[in-house]
Amino acid sequence: METLRAWMPQQQFDLLVEVVREYVKTGGGRFRLDLGPGEKELFTEELQQELLNLLGLLGAMEPGHEDRADHVVARLGDGEHAKGAMSLVPPDAADDPDKLRAVRDKLDAQQHQRKQDEQTVEGIARASGMSDG
Repeated sequence: METLRAWMPQQQFDLLVEVVREYVKTGGGRFRLDLGPGEKELFTEELQQELLNLLGLLGAMEPGHEDRADHVVARLGDGEHAKGAMSLVPPDAADDPDKLRAVRDKLDAQQHQRKQDEQTVEGIARASGMSDG
């Protein structure tokens, strides 16, 4: 963290720390980030890569998951629904296009399902009068 603090602009570092805190507060795993316009600008690809590295190290502290410390950030590219996807993967997967495609396809399917779920919830809210949209 001190190395990141030294080279990262203060606002970006503060955002990184806040996101890590939210991750820890939720108990790890998947969580949703609601970033404001200024935060979205700070949430660069480089910051996302460092975040993934940190989350991998945090995950490696859990018994039985020590191997996560060796994972590397892989750029997965664009799927139909997930754009600019990145993920932590085992080192052997990072050099295997088929494995990376499988990870991207899984993330893409999850993103598609999330969008469908959001549309369903929005439809229910509109039908019940809970939303003006």
